[in-house]
Amino acid sequence: MAKFEHIKGGDAEKRFAKSRVHGVTREYMAYLETLKKEGGVGVLKPGRGESLTTLRNRVRRAADLLETEIKTQRDEEELLIKVIKK
Repeated sequence: MAKFEHIKGGDAEKRFAKSRVHGVTREYMAYLETLKKEGGVGVLKPGRGESLTTLRNRVRRAADLLETEIKTQRDEEELLIKVIKK
C-alpha cells in the first residue's frame, strides 16, 4: 500500500520547482544563493547572443523560485543585482 503524506505549501512549491527547473535556471539560483551569503550585490554581463533583458528575466525567475527578493538595475552593458535582506 502506498504511503500518503501531506506537504506544506512552501515545501510543495520548492519541490515542484526543482523538478521543472532547467539547468540554466539552476545556475542562476546557485548564483543568488552565493550572493545571499557573500554580501548581496553582484554583476552579470551578457554572453554572446544574450541581452540584458534575458539576464534580468532569468535572474528574476530564479529569485521567485528561491522566494528571494532582489533588485536589478542596468548599468551600461551590465546588470547589477542586489539581494534584499528581510
